[in-house]
Amino acid sequence: FVIVPLSMLRSAVLFACLAAVSAFNVPVALPGSKVTAALSRNGVASMLPTVASPQRSSALESLQMACTTARTTKTRQQPCRKECMLLKKRANNGMSVSFSHIRNHKMQNVNLQWKRVWWAEGNSFVRLRISTKAIKTLKTKTVQELASRVNLDLNKYKSR
Repeated sequence: FVIVPLSMLRSAVLFACLAAVSAFNVPVALPGSKVTAALSRNGVASMLPTVASPQRSSALESLQMACTTARTTKTRQQPCRKECMLLKKRANNGMSVSFSHIRNHKMQNVNLQWKRVWWAEGNSFVRLRISTKAIKTLKTKTVQELASRVNLDLNKYKSR
């Protein structure tokens, strides 16, 4: 047997693990990560390609990026906030009051439904997430009229 110092053994194991991973995909070192710092001590990090970490300018931009993801393949529903697309109704902060007058905060959410509505001007159906109040309103007003009030582009929501 050959006696090997522990630090050389660790770096050899790390290098073997990296070689095994690189057989399946290219290893990438992110600047500033703990793994990169550990590998740089052993001289292994210089062999890895580096990739800049993703930068977002603000929290608003990251929220917009999260809300504009592609539709899911099964339901074709877009992730969005709990808000009616036509009337812009949102949840209301209320209080539930017990018989002994103990008050607790309660969210009164909007009753939202995914609904296919006929759009006469576009000569097609549009699939919208609207409140039940908006469904009642559609009996007296057109979809185009309600969408123009809230600056909604109905071409984005055409049904297939």
